[in-house]
Amino acid sequence: MSADALREGLVAFGLSEKEAETYLAVLRAGEATTGEVSRAAGVSQGYVYEVATELAARGLVTVDETTSPTRLRARPPEEALSGFDERLDRMSEAVEELFRESAAGEPTVEVVHSRATVRKRVVRAVEGARREVLLTLPATEFEHVREALAEATARGVTVYLQLVAPVESSVARDEETDWDRYATVVKTWDATPPVTVVADEHTGVMGAHSILSGRHGTAYALVFSQRDIAGAFFGNAVSNFWPMGTVRHVADPEPLPATYDHVRTAVTDAALHRAAGRDLLADVTVRAVGAEESETTTYERVPVVDVRQSLVGEPTNEFPIENSLVFDTPDGRVATGSDDGSLRPFYEGYGAVSITLYDGSE
Repeated sequence: MSADALREGLVAFGLSEKEAETYLAVLRAGEATTGEVSRAAGVSQGYVYEVATELAARGLVTVDETTSPTRLRARPPEEALSGFDERLDRMSEAVEELFRESAAGEPTVEVVHSRATVRKRVVRAVEGARREVLLTLPATEFEHVREALAEATARGVTVYLQLVAPVESSVARDEETDWDRYATVVKTWDATPPVTVVADEHTGVMGAHSILSGRHGTAYALVFSQRDIAGAFFGNAVSNFWPMGTVRHVADPEPLPATYDHVRTAVTDAALHRAAGRDLLADVTVRAVGAEESETTTYERVPVVDVRQSLVGEPTNEFPIENSLVFDTPDGRVATGSDDGSLRPFYEGYGAVSITLYDGSE
């Protein structure tokens, strides 16, 4: 980049023309007296003192007043540019938020080639999750998403985490990791499937494995915020990648009684409780497929007679994306899938609006 282009870039980030010229003079010298900077930048020495204070506040230079005359030193690039990075991130987030507000409800797909940007979008998807998030990521990426996963788990999000190649010599092999902090179910698979992150069956990232591991070259990822796309990627991951993993961790289910407004989480917990030998009863409100919003039926303390899923424990589903509970009701057996999201109960006939599970063994 030429000096003129760099000067224009500094001005774009808020420096005045004279501030930019003064900073460039310090950069070229590395370290210089105020007089030397004054002559190089073509500004008065008195103005250099004033500008130096502003540049120091921005983290671009340090001012050493222990010497006479005062000396200015350029800070290392990684330190100086961090302030610009933070400002750019804040600006980017603000612009995206305004864009989302102005385009609410519109399908959005973004093609991303930058590894750093893909990482940020993965973290953002996890941070925005309110019910569940499913992730298939290179194991080396765990460090980048660790904090976001811990926060998601703490706020009650169900996390299905699959760490894939490179698995050896990574956190995936660390027996000391407190996986309860980060995920509901953790699997590893020494293969290179596509990066897949789906949050709340609505937003996420999908791209080549190499976009986050090794040399990605021309690799790219799709960042999406649209239910149909999210449902397709979720179904693909659950059907083709998730079954191949080796289970590393399974969290304990919620103590009973427990109430759910997200069916897949209820199904996962129900599977774990049944695996522990508990019979289950449920209060459940269901809506028939195609029925009006207000057309619901509620059953109280009905037995859970079947759990069909493949996300935890031994698979009990008849087809890959099946995820449902079957209740023995006064109206006969009722199979219920999720009432929201893109993977609606096209097979079961009913969607569960809410479920409360009880220990029927007591």
